[in-house]
Amino acid sequence: MRRVLRVAGRAILISSLAVVSWLVLGTRPLFYLATLITTYTAIMVPLVLRTSDRIRVVKRLRQAVVQMKSQDTLTISLEGIPLRSPLSIRLQPLVPEYIIRESSSWHDRTYVLQFHVNRRGVYDLGEGILTVTDPLRLFRISRRLIADEKLTVFPTVLPLEKLRISLTSPLDGQRVKFAPNYDVSQLAGVRPYESDPMNRIHWKMSAHRGELMVKEFAPSASKTVVVLLNLTLRREPSFTLETFEDYMTMVGASALQYAYDHKLPFGLTVLGEETLSSNGFSKDATHLFACYRLLAHARARMDHEPTSTVFLDYLKRERLRIPARSQLFLIQHELKEEEIGALLRMQAQFSRISICLFPYGSFLLYGERAVPYFMPDIEQIARLKKTQRILRDASVDLSIIGLNDTLAALGET
Repeated sequence: MRRVLRVAGRAILISSLAVVSWLVLGTRPLFYLATLITTYTAIMVPLVLRTSDRIRVVKRLRQAVVQMKSQDTLTISLEGIPLRSPLSIRLQPLVPEYIIRESSSWHDRTYVLQFHVNRRGVYDLGEGILTVTDPLRLFRISRRLIADEKLTVFPTVLPLEKLRISLTSPLDGQRVKFAPNYDVSQLAGVRPYESDPMNRIHWKMSAHRGELMVKEFAPSASKTVVVLLNLTLRREPSFTLETFEDYMTMVGASALQYAYDHKLPFGLTVLGEETLSSNGFSKDATHLFACYRLLAHARARMDHEPTSTVFLDYLKRERLRIPARSQLFLIQHELKEEEIGALLRMQAQFSRISICLFPYGSFLLYGERAVPYFMPDIEQIARLKKTQRILRDASVDLSIIGLNDTLAALGET
């Protein structure tokens, strides 16, 4: 009863006033008006309520896992509505923050929204307000649609060379002599040349056939890539924490994509607000998207304890679970000399260690006004460059990534 009064309250009030006026004044026009309003109310109110109850909402998200700033489509269809219904039905979608609408259309009781997302994370889509009204707009009932479609947005994936990361075997598609996941001692056959490296051309077979032929090798056991993303900060960066998270996870996603493209087994661990780890190590697409979901959920945390060594504690604790002779790909904000020494003492466990640091943009003095670009600390960068040359001889790759370089790479994509 309360629902009926909420929908038809206005019309019942108008019809009651018309009936009272007719009883008092006794004029025929008021009688006709009261009869018309009462009849219209008696027909339309049940029709509006019944139609609202019978409408079925079907939601479809074209892609549930997308890269940041990639286009996606949300379709909301209304079913169970009679074809010749006189009622007006309106759908008002509600989208969360960072969802950028590109275009929307409403046709044949189907709403199509094209959008992109400019921030990594997990979003609930499908929320909206469905309103059913009569032709004269006297009766209206609205119901809220719940957001039951989950969209996972992972960071932008960039080529590692654009980020100025040291690419060495197995994370190197250009400098190694052969692909790291093939046994070059086992020739499996030949095929026509397709922009392959010159050292893979089979010259005798090419001379015999009159065209360039390339050697095909049998697959071999690949080195495992262990991506360790440390989102634990010991001091506040000059840029926002969200920016720090986005750039760090972007490098992690790029390393995972590179390993997947080169058919190398890989795994991911994120050290931040919570420790997130992939389910083992694999090289298939399902495992890649599972890692992307972890990056979408990753959040940084502050640890002001100067002696804290979160990533070293993790490596010591999980040393038995990490595959032997794998390659460690460590992504971190900053690194102290003592921590580099501790990593070198663990070097026997790994075939190679690659370290990516983000020291740029973290050297503003207290109270100093933030600038729209990131200034490097020349002295510390010089020390890191010197350390970089020393570590190279110990099979440890140290990459110093500047945020300005990352912004430029993003602009090119």
